Amino acid sequence: MRILLVGNPRTVMGFNRLTKIPSLNLASLAANLDEGLAEIKIADLVVKDRNPQKALQKILEDYRPDVVGFTSMSFQYHTALGLAKLTRKLLPNAINILGGYHATADSENIVLGNDMDYFDFLINGEGEVPFNELIKALNNGHDFTKVPGITYKSNGKVFDNPRPEKLLDVEDIKIPLRSARIFQKGFHILGKPGDVIETSRGCVYSCNFCSIRNMYGKSFRKFSIDRIIMDLEDTKRHGTEAIFITDDNITIDPKRLVELSNEITRAKLNMTFAVQANVRGFRRSPDLAPAMARAGTKIVFLGIENASDDNLEFMHKSNQLTTTDTEIVVKQLKENKILVVGGFIFGNPDDKKEDLVRNFDYAKKIGVDIQLFNILTPHLKTELRDELLKEGLVTNIDDYSKYNHYAANVKTRHLSTGELFKIRNRLDARYTVESGAIFRLFREYPWFFTKLMFWMMKHEPQNWYNLSTGFLRKKL
Repeated sequence: MRILLVGNPRTVMGFNRLTKIPSLNLASLAANLDEGLAEIKIADLVVKDRNPQKALQKILEDYRPDVVGFTSMSFQYHTALGLAKLTRKLLPNAINILGGYHATADSENIVLGNDMDYFDFLINGEGEVPFNELIKALNNGHDFTKVPGITYKSNGKVFDNPRPEKLLDVEDIKIPLRSARIFQKGFHILGKPGDVIETSRGCVYSCNFCSIRNMYGKSFRKFSIDRIIMDLEDTKRHGTEAIFITDDNITIDPKRLVELSNEITRAKLNMTFAVQANVRGFRRSPDLAPAMARAGTKIVFLGIENASDDNLEFMHKSNQLTTTDTEIVVKQLKENKILVVGGFIFGNPDDKKEDLVRNFDYAKKIGVDIQLFNILTPHLKTELRDELLKEGLVTNIDDYSKYNHYAANVKTRHLSTGELFKIRNRLDARYTVESGAIFRLFREYPWFFTKLMFWMMKHEPQNWYNLSTGFLRKKL
């Protein structure tokens, strides 16, 4: 049996300018398939984003897989469906499988619609066990009733098998099978050859806008430090120089992260790291930022969320940080020469124009290097979605292609969807120049940002125009 796993080419708006990274979950699925069960390859179409259908067509015609697996977040689902339609047309007898967050959050609706003409199975939640069991069932008699975590139709009847009783013990999860990737080049983080690892799975917090609990519940599982070092050494063998750590909340256990950072330093891996982190973890451990910097951490995405403590309380984040905490932590990171990517959420129910501007000014004040002015997104199966729907503030209920944190899918009690989107865009265009961040970024990564500047002039002239006029406004 031949299996092809297809990584989604669509990324969050602007993310593809700064980085292109391979799919970690697909490489993990490949690694944790029983040995000898199938031949498996991975097509990370993120490096073929200009014409992913053409790239996939060539692979399908050359490799002719028996099973094709797709993964998608909600905003990527329309793209995944298009790729599945192409697969069904070219290989009508191939088995198509969809996994990832959207299949987990919306399987009950997908299975009832026409989309199941293109997907044979949906995988819900953590995928390694269901995927392995499904491939075994396809190999040995097609009894799918005992395959955990899958949804499918048979003779017009819907079957929704319960997930495995327990999440995987992370020590049983094998290191991702990077050798299965068809495309070995093109992945990067700010211009350096890049890859992805995880050091833990899950999060124990209760942010009302977050969807990760649909995948793992309220849990936090940590890989051993020895296993993490082995994983990093494997990425190096594949030519990697920069790593994005995808943990949902790596700073839940700051003492462990200090220990991991010290071990990476001792191992002399000579790599650079970008991580997603929580303000609270840094506040609890003053030693954390210096240890991470010594290990090679150059970029930290910090979930700042908002300049208003009231909005933090609305998002169920007030138990994790205050605006004062954030200011202290950003200063600490910058003292250790770590670039801060600040994630903000605009469009909370009581937001007015002045509130958005206040966040803009706050980001400048504390020195955020790369701003992500996201708009509140009513993700499926979140408490936030239920609250906003009840109040009538969701303006786009079912076009999930816009659930990318960039588009406006909500209104506030004071701003229409259009006003929210327009104000955010203006602030976004002004920030890089007015904050001085553009000069800090060019100083830190001169070659990469020079190339990016010329790329934007050619491919995104409107964004380049916005940046240029922002510069002129500052000078005048």
